[in-house]
Amino acid sequence: MWKLFRMLFKKSEIKLDEKKRSQADEIRKYAKTTFITPARQKGEKRISFSASDVHKGMRLNNRMPLVCGSIDAKKFLEFARVELIRREGPKHGANAKWTFKV
Repeated sequence: MWKLFRMLFKKSEIKLDEKKRSQADEIRKYAKTTFITPARQKGEKRISFSASDVHKGMRLNNRMPLVCGSIDAKKFLEFARVELIRREGPKHGANAKWTFKV
């Protein structure tokens, strides 16, 4: 019985993590398609955007820490193929701003 209980508990943890990952991945995808890709197409060398830009653009509600964590992650740098030049502002706030080399 305990074994069954632990298996059920582990499955619910996995589902929760997958939801977090998928929303973080959606944030990274939004940032890449909205800011990075157009900058590359225009031939720009650098692009800057804020957490507020992403948060408002995706119509999120109270997800500022998730937005900041998603863009701050090494996974974003690899996914978008960019190099972080500068990170300004609070760790988890609307005024967080990134400047990337594209």
